[in-house]
Order: sequence, then C-alpha cells, then structure tokens
Amino acid sequence: MPDSDSEIHAPPQTILFVEDEPLVRMDMAEFLRECGYRVHEAANADEAREALQAKFAVDLVFTDINLPGEMNGLELAEWISNHRPGVKTVTTTGGPVGRDGPPGGRAFLAKPYTGRALLDCVKEALKSADDKPDRGG
Repeated sequence: MPDSDSEIHAPPQTILFVEDEPLVRMDMAEFLRECGYRVHEAANADEAREALQAKFAVDLVFTDINLPGEMNGLELAEWISNHRPGVKTVTTTGGPVGRDGPPGGRAFLAKPYTGRALLDCVKEALKSADDKPDRGG
C-alpha cells in the first residue's frame, strides 16, 4: 500500500527505445505506452545520445546492439554508464551472443521477443532502479 499521495500519483517511468527497425520500434514503443510507460524513440545510438545529452528524464534505455551509425548498442550502453549512471540499460539482438549474454553484464533480452517478454524485462530492470542519481530532467 502506498504511503502517500505522491506514490499513488507517481509519474510514469520513462523509457528510451533504441531500434533501427521502424516497425519493431513503433510496435514495441506503442505496446509500452499502452502499459503505462512514457516512451521516446530513437533509430540509432547517435539519436539516443543526443536525447540523453539534452538531459530529459529517462529511467531506462532499451537498445538493439546492432545499430547503424558511429556507435553500436553496446557502446551506447557504455556511454550511458559513464555519462548518465542513474539510467538503466537493457540490450537486445537477434544475432549471436556469448553463453552469458553480451559483454558488460547488462540486462539482455534475445530477439525475437514478445510484448510480454519485453514488459517483464523492463519491469525487472526498473525494479533495481530505486537509486536514480542522474535520471536528468
């Protein structure tokens, strides 16, 4: 049971969804919105980094590993840990990864995934996000 009105009316958590496949990005971002999250979209790591440098509030970045541009999703996740340490990251790919998932020990969701699997992964990643020293915003 919430302790105060602020917990009852807490603003939705914000996800930056980074995916270069437009249909996947639009469908999954819309699904997360329907689940109550605020979702921003980026087609590549460069767009995501610009959004994060603008310092708008983000709780979690969900990023494909294989992205076009100067930076891939793993490099983006590393950049986030160095520049926005309070922002959680989850990576995804349909390509091969090591037995233990991608390097860096980050949360990972293999493609293809269902909306339910995405939601469970996001909830789990955000559950550990109680300490948010730098969400921005």
